[in-house]
Amino acid sequence: MYVSLLYLLNKKMQFLSKTVLKKFIKDEVASVGFDESYVSHATKKHIFLSLKIFDVTPSQATIIKQTALSCGCDCAVNRGVIDCSVSFSDCLLSGSVSQLEHVAKKLSNQPFSLSKLSKVLLKQLENELKPSQRPKIMGILNLTPNSFSDGGEYVEIEKAINHAIDMIDSGADIIDIGAQSTKPYADLVSVVYEIEKVVPIVVALKKTYPHIEISVDTMTLGCAKASIEAGADIINDVSFLNNVEFANICREHNKKLVIMHSRGDSKTMDSLNYYSEIVDDIYKEIYEKAQLAESLGLDRENIIIDLGFGFAKDIAQNFELLKRISEFKSMGYPIIAGVSRKRFMRDVINTKEPKDADFVSAIAASYLMQNEIEYIRVHNVELTQQARKFNDRLYHF
Repeated sequence: MYVSLLYLLNKKMQFLSKTVLKKFIKDEVASVGFDESYVSHATKKHIFLSLKIFDVTPSQATIIKQTALSCGCDCAVNRGVIDCSVSFSDCLLSGSVSQLEHVAKKLSNQPFSLSKLSKVLLKQLENELKPSQRPKIMGILNLTPNSFSDGGEYVEIEKAINHAIDMIDSGADIIDIGAQSTKPYADLVSVVYEIEKVVPIVVALKKTYPHIEISVDTMTLGCAKASIEAGADIINDVSFLNNVEFANICREHNKKLVIMHSRGDSKTMDSLNYYSEIVDDIYKEIYEKAQLAESLGLDRENIIIDLGFGFAKDIAQNFELLKRISEFKSMGYPIIAGVSRKRFMRDVINTKEPKDADFVSAIAASYLMQNEIEYIRVHNVELTQQARKFNDRLYHF
């Protein structure tokens, strides 16, 4: 009897804990028996974030840090802030969502334009709490004779339409049509060629599959306009909004615009992959273009961002972006990720043949889905659909 009681006592005094992932916090708060009417509010107290605020003055940084400490948060700043030996500092602000909301609201009453920062932080926190959505698969339809992946296979309209139908049957939600190769050193085709290739397929697909979104991948305004008139839903601007008219025509016709990060053109981009901090630099550059589109009147809901994997980025830089892609969600715009068959995917398995990289591309697609990326742009829809079915089981999309 003594041994049994001692065993039970020791067992009762043992403790066990585990880490809970951010995406499951709400479920866990509910599972411990918390008041159901208060679960959503309580969740904010149990999700912890670190927000990076760029380029503030020493005066601003000091106020941000003091405000953070007063709310139970922490804030890392440059050591030169204390004696104003630096002109600008980044701030790393950390705390629970509830605490960070408190910081943001207190900053609304502070000087040095910090009321503007307050609005930015509150919007960012709102973005962090958005519910996950089932990712959409965007099937790539190349109409070019010189695409890096399948150049020449679908130049004929009948073959192109049949391939699009195959992708739709395999699970594609969107077909992304392009007649201009964007691989390094690719020659430009004429606008007339683009329109002649793209428009008939847009018309045919929209007539037969009205529920399928059609995206047109182009750098020319003429093709974008003709595609919209033919029924395209999305303009995929791979020029990184070099021509603001892309935003204007999407605004006028209430269409979605993809703003894809790039530098230079197909002949110069490989020499333009210099960055101080790859993630921060690209974050700032994309944000600036997205804000430009908004300033031109394009609805925020119609802006999609693309990090431009493979465009002015080397293999290591592409992997760094992929690793930290979820950080870009804090902008609040949906994200398209196109890593399928890219050079850095092929490098994983040491092949030069694009189609050999379909399996590793599907693995990458699964990773993107688990990071809640909204659009996955791929060549092999069938494999990607298998990855999505797997993630459907995991996350109940």
